[in-house]
Amino acid sequence: MSDRLQALSQGFSKQAEWCHLLGSPFSGALMDQSADALANGDDFISRYMPWWTGKTAGDVSTDVLPLRFLGCAHALALGGTALGDTASALAAHYPSCDGNGKPDGVWALALEAFAAHADFTKAYVTQPPQTNEVARAGALMPGLLELARLTQMPIATFELGASAGLLQGLDRFYYQFGDAAWGDETSPCHVSPQWNTSVRPPVEASLTIAARRACDAAPIDILNPDNALKVRSYIWADMAQRLSRLEAAIAIAQDVKPVVEDASADVWLEDVLGGTDPVPNQVRCVLHSVMWQYMPKDVQARAYAAIVQAGEMATVEAPFAWLRLEPEANNRPMRVVLAIWRGNGKCDTRILADSHPHGTQIAWRGWDDGTPVESPELVQVFD
Repeated sequence: MSDRLQALSQGFSKQAEWCHLLGSPFSGALMDQSADALANGDDFISRYMPWWTGKTAGDVSTDVLPLRFLGCAHALALGGTALGDTASALAAHYPSCDGNGKPDGVWALALEAFAAHADFTKAYVTQPPQTNEVARAGALMPGLLELARLTQMPIATFELGASAGLLQGLDRFYYQFGDAAWGDETSPCHVSPQWNTSVRPPVEASLTIAARRACDAAPIDILNPDNALKVRSYIWADMAQRLSRLEAAIAIAQDVKPVVEDASADVWLEDVLGGTDPVPNQVRCVLHSVMWQYMPKDVQARAYAAIVQAGEMATVEAPFAWLRLEPEANNRPMRVVLAIWRGNGKCDTRILADSHPHGTQIAWRGWDDGTPVESPELVQVFD
């Protein structure tokens, strides 16, 4: 086996471990099978991504190759009979397509479907995955409630890496945080993370989102049915609750009509934060979830500089905040962190919670019991 194929196989095997760990045995089995295919000499990466020049298992992970192909197989399965026999045979195994849920031999069927729809496959895997994980709102919403409690002001949100903008409607969801609830119980989208703590978020806080803006380097218009199919394809096929939440959020988006601006996070932040004056008695809040690590280091540095500059310009009448759900260094699970600037250039940063990457399990501490952090900077170093 060549060094390239060995690196590819190792990278896909690592993704298989994550799929199994995060509760998707069907996806894990497919990733195991894909790793075996690569180890046995089938370089399907070269067929559909001839431009990819990575050399290590780390490169495979950084460029999320496994999720590109896993999502493509799911998209073809979701297309089913409309795409022909190969896709229909694939769909017969997918739980999300009312299939039998048996993963045995499915990757071989996926390779056949890729070959039968080569142009579709090449176009699909060229774009990096954008997983619109609606349940992550369950980690961000308590942070917004804390911010509302602390500032007693309406909030203007600026979301980075918003993808299809489904979290632009997060205040239309209904939340259950252990024995506490927030939102409209009649909402089609219910978010109920496993609440691994007795600490309640401040659900009594008066939260008003006065304005909302969002950006993404490759935004998705969720109102386009073809794009909605692609968003569905990135959700793992045996995770029915995730798919159900996604469908509910897509339904809400038809009313919210989210606008996601096409821009790199660093340039966009410099423009929207530096180009407009703060509104008195309103707090501006940059927020994002599981996207920072996918930006190049220079983009991260520039985005961070724009955030800090805006924070240092904050006043008591116009505070500034940064709310995130991201892996902080090598800590697992992920962390919910809130930084607030309220004048004199000073920043108060605290860890509000530990969270499952999908937001399905949260160990909440809150602001008052949160762990203070010396610097607001998000530093990510991975093994």
